[in-house]
Amino acid sequence: MYVDPSKGIRSASVGGVTRRSFLTGAALAGAGLAAGLTGCAPAQSATGADGTDASASTDAMNADAYFGKWGFEIPDEPIAEADIAETIEAEIVVVGAGTGGLAAANAAVEEGANVVLLSASSKPISRGGSNHAAYSKAMEAAGIPRNDPAFYEKELQANGARVDARKWYKFFNHSEEVMNWLIDIMEGRGYTTGIESSIPTLDNESGSIFYLPGAHGWYDDEHPGMGMNQTLVVNELARRFEELSGSSIYYKNIARQLVRGGEPNGAEGRVNAVIAEREDGTFARFTASKAVVLATGDFSTNRDMMAKYAPQALRYITPEEFESVDYDKELFYGGLYPGDGQKMGLWVGAAWQKAWPCCPNGGGVKAGPMDGVLPFTGLTVNRDGKRYCNEYGMLGTLPFTTEMGCPGGVSYAIWDMNYAEQYPLPWINGSLPYGTPNELSIEETVASWEAMVESKAFVKADTLEELIELMELPASTLDTVKAYNADCKAGTDLAFHKDPSLMIPVEKGPFYGSVSDTSFFLTVLGGLRTDDEMRVCDEDDNPIEGLYNVGSMAGDMFYAQYTYMIPGFTYGSNLTLSYLAGKFIVENE
Repeated sequence: MYVDPSKGIRSASVGGVTRRSFLTGAALAGAGLAAGLTGCAPAQSATGADGTDASASTDAMNADAYFGKWGFEIPDEPIAEADIAETIEAEIVVVGAGTGGLAAANAAVEEGANVVLLSASSKPISRGGSNHAAYSKAMEAAGIPRNDPAFYEKELQANGARVDARKWYKFFNHSEEVMNWLIDIMEGRGYTTGIESSIPTLDNESGSIFYLPGAHGWYDDEHPGMGMNQTLVVNELARRFEELSGSSIYYKNIARQLVRGGEPNGAEGRVNAVIAEREDGTFARFTASKAVVLATGDFSTNRDMMAKYAPQALRYITPEEFESVDYDKELFYGGLYPGDGQKMGLWVGAAWQKAWPCCPNGGGVKAGPMDGVLPFTGLTVNRDGKRYCNEYGMLGTLPFTTEMGCPGGVSYAIWDMNYAEQYPLPWINGSLPYGTPNELSIEETVASWEAMVESKAFVKADTLEELIELMELPASTLDTVKAYNADCKAGTDLAFHKDPSLMIPVEKGPFYGSVSDTSFFLTVLGGLRTDDEMRVCDEDDNPIEGLYNVGSMAGDMFYAQYTYMIPGFTYGSNLTLSYLAGKFIVENE
């Protein structure tokens, strides 16, 4: 996946893109990061040795500036009572029509609560379509065993234990019941439930990739395949909510301020309303006698919030994305939302999550062909023509691997006909449901490569020398290929100790190649401090009365980098915890 940071173009094609033009764009993006850190720094007083103000002539960042008040932490002027054109009353107000908001709203209205749902978008919003559960009746029917909790312990360690294990195990313990609830809804409306195909593993399981089965999705004749149909889910949940509640969803209502203790942006008391800006510029107050539930998505197009809370991912967002807001964005590789819910929570006394930095969900498709969702495991080199890793790596860790070993963050893949003929695992169509015959023949696999050559995503040559020249790699790359081939024939990877069965020599033409920056960005995960009941908490970890948040904005669910080793964990945990929050509010508020 090629990303031009300077233009915001995201395309599988590398046609017309040179290494030089890519690196120029990356340098511009890096300059933008530096500007983000200095331009938003509050002015600090510093006295030099001669008694002059040393800060007067510099915008340099320092610790006092960084840990001072950022602009987004300072509340807007409270919206005046005279500006509020309408008041809508309910027991529970849910803000956001994504998977989390809709699950919470449906769960609450099932219990007889009076629920109102508003959203800045013009429709229900979704991305992708993988919804993980530790077990379900669909998994039972397919013969897939219940997830082993030991695997979740492994993933907790992969997250450096910087996540809230209470939420993880609440998901694990309740995901079956919630997934069965959603299965009944979707199948009752004519869709078929499927489990995404798992990645085949090597017999000795020595590689680091393990794709835990359990990602649920839905399809029909009009919407085949798996993993991309979350639109079906949110549309049906939105329709069901309106049927059960007898109320339409208030679309194009942008939540601007929470009311706490009777005051917009109040600092004490109970949160009992949210004020939203309507499409005509007027304001409406949505009051909640029980709770306000924020489900407003991420903060990736708020430049200052990204600089403070997720600086490692800031470079993936283009200047254009920071300058515009589109609440109808769905599956988009780049910035999404401006952090409306996170800001409103901070303004009424919510604390930020404990884990830092926030976790990007993005990650990477390494250059080269993939077997389903298994990354390319053949020969990869950096711009110097040298190998930089054991190519049998995990999808979610690739951005870090590439940043560490690839100057400029650019990865190059090189392979040949041997890669199609000697690959030890079956080539599969990864969009088909679990249990469906989906193996591809060698001919079908090569045909897919040729289609990529036609689209200019891959390059092809009769000789290695020609291929290396087409990819603008140094001639010394040929020495790397020769050394790799020698290791393949010896059955030992002397450099990175890759599994011997994946050591396939690159020597049988035609030869193929591709270039990628190996990283893309979907969303940033995290935000307000959140307990295991999804209550928003203050700096002392005390819940703020009447305020909840769910979905991708909930704090301390993920850390460092989303790994994809539990496929659909974002939507699966979102669905389960949001549903349980809706029930909890009705029973306890």
